[in-house]
Amino acid sequence: MKNVLILTDFSTCAQNAIHYALHFLKDEACCFYIMHVHKSGSFTMDDLMASATANVYESVFKAENDRLEKLIDSLEQTSENDAHKFYSILDYDSFLQAIYRIIEEKKIDILVAGYNGVSNVEEIVFGSHTLSIVRKINCKTLVVPENATFHNPKTMLLLLDAKDDIQGKAFENLIHTAKNHDMHVHVLRVYEKGYKGDRYDESYLMKHCKDVNYTYHVIENVPLDYVKSCYMQLYDIDMIGLIVQKESVFERLFKHSTTTTISKTLKKPLLVTHP
Repeated sequence: MKNVLILTDFSTCAQNAIHYALHFLKDEACCFYIMHVHKSGSFTMDDLMASATANVYESVFKAENDRLEKLIDSLEQTSENDAHKFYSILDYDSFLQAIYRIIEEKKIDILVAGYNGVSNVEEIVFGSHTLSIVRKINCKTLVVPENATFHNPKTMLLLLDAKDDIQGKAFENLIHTAKNHDMHVHVLRVYEKGYKGDRYDESYLMKHCKDVNYTYHVIENVPLDYVKSCYMQLYDIDMIGLIVQKESVFERLFKHSTTTTISKTLKKPLLVTHP
């Protein structure tokens, strides 16, 4: 049974991420934990005054809890897989701390978040916070752009920089996902500053990925974000796979980008793993 944590703020972007995740995992037995994190900044004087006659939970969280339970009921009624189970989580901790805690408690296998590129400080999930999740949460993460429409993914662009270890568990995790979904993997090793050292990628792939449909390319002396953009114009790519390290592929893909620019660039679902 796979444990899946999906973040929601009840927006259309969140609904789209839930829809994508359910279809992406439609053939697997899953426990879906649908989680809403209450914005601590939204406590108002009215809330505090109301708590004098009603407990804090009832006065502040009841409406959100009701919306969450209604969402769970809807998912249970529309689910086409009896092996899909749904549970609600309402939290009021700091955003990242709440995610950390649930990942540990529920032994989460994959985290799902929508992305709409909004930089407004009022956005709690689907803007800059999603980027923070990718950088800081050590859990396989599926980021679903707000306009991404689900169809069975057939191709994955797996981008590697000079530091990414093709023999590590993070790479294996991405390859395993692609294999399970019968995706053709475009493995693209990018040396932005030229190649130095021994090349072992091809021999490793030939030995350990015999049952995976893949192609392999090496690009040198070209910025990573430019390589990604050009490659996706030449090939029909359904999903991007990244290994995220400190100062890694992810940062350089968007190093010259504002949040708004990223939202325009990130049009395909992004599957992220960490070393």
